[in-house]
Amino acid sequence: MLFSYKNSKYFDVSSIRTAGELRGVWVTTVRNNDFPSPAVFEQGFNVDLFKREFQAILDTCKQFNLNALFFQIRPEGDAFYPSALNPWSAYLTGKQGVAPGVADFDPLTYIIEVTHDAGMEFHAWLNPYRLSPSTWKGKSKTKEEALAKLTPDHYANQHPKRVYFYNGLLYLKPGVPAVNKFIVETVAEILKNYNVDAIHLDDFFYPYPYIKDGVTVTFASVAPDKSTYKKYRLDENQTIDEWREANINALVYGLHKEIQRFNQANNKNVEFGISPFGIWSSAEQTPGGSPTSSQQLSSLEEWVNSKLWIEAGWIDYIVPQIYWAFDNKISPFDVVAKWWNDTVAGTGVKLYLGLGLYLYEEDQVWPNTEEILHQLQYGRSLPNVSGFVFFTYHNLVASRATTKTLQEVLPKLQTELRK
Repeated sequence: MLFSYKNSKYFDVSSIRTAGELRGVWVTTVRNNDFPSPAVFEQGFNVDLFKREFQAILDTCKQFNLNALFFQIRPEGDAFYPSALNPWSAYLTGKQGVAPGVADFDPLTYIIEVTHDAGMEFHAWLNPYRLSPSTWKGKSKTKEEALAKLTPDHYANQHPKRVYFYNGLLYLKPGVPAVNKFIVETVAEILKNYNVDAIHLDDFFYPYPYIKDGVTVTFASVAPDKSTYKKYRLDENQTIDEWREANINALVYGLHKEIQRFNQANNKNVEFGISPFGIWSSAEQTPGGSPTSSQQLSSLEEWVNSKLWIEAGWIDYIVPQIYWAFDNKISPFDVVAKWWNDTVAGTGVKLYLGLGLYLYEEDQVWPNTEEILHQLQYGRSLPNVSGFVFFTYHNLVASRATTKTLQEVLPKLQTELRK
């Protein structure tokens, strides 16, 4: 039996297999997007409500037959756990640097334990460089104003020269070796103190372009790291683009070695995975790229060489964010998924497809209730796809669905995930 969806090539439904697949969801804590609700901390930290809300997440995951949680434990240089390196997160207690204040209660220990009790993997999701999301207390006019929003003991305030200011926001400088060392130390602290199944990074390394007065502004055009480049480049022959990519590669390699060291020393098998932007590069721009249009942004343009990480074996799994429909004219879902399937072939790196469930609500980009079901079916037909991760958790909750289309999709998705 053959299946086809719009411009997708036919594939044999009998090739679909589900045994052993990972079925996960990202739980976003930045801006309290998924968890916890502000009610948890508005009148002092309510540990019972915190637990009830997290249990509701596990119950929803069970309904959808999910077996992995990608939980954001370090959203912007702050933490959902007691740390000697990063302050308590404002999204946990309402104010950065303020502890929950509940005796003998470690939020992350609790979350990991009950996740494992529910038979699910726990992937500890970190944002390495971002220090302030665009909607948190508004964008700042100056770097000093932005730093003042962070705790005095925050790494950025202790080392302000290791931070750059771009589009009203703060980011750690990837080009400063001490910054990458700090991030590796942050991961080492997590590995030492918590029983995580994986360390997970998303697609935020250097910041993406933004629109100002109808004009696209790129990080390269502003170049807030120009002086850092001149100080830390290998030599005058290394271009700023080569240097930026080398900075991100150095972080990924450093984390790979630290996790490897920890596993060997403790007889563990903690994995390392990354979820990059869905397009590595177009074949129109780069040999070996995907047969997609160069009009689509690519991660390589943002100095993120995820294909290298696969080929070098620095990561255990990859979750490309393939947030396009089958009928997308410049980056069709099936074309992109097939490219990733072929890219991981023979490498030992597991491929999970990141699926944009949120697109049923954000600008209602996906009006077709069958879209995500067909994406699952197509992914399951590819020999090197080992699972799927949905963005984001609250889009799985029927009571939070704001469009009729998503409300219709959810019961169908439950059925499909139980096959």
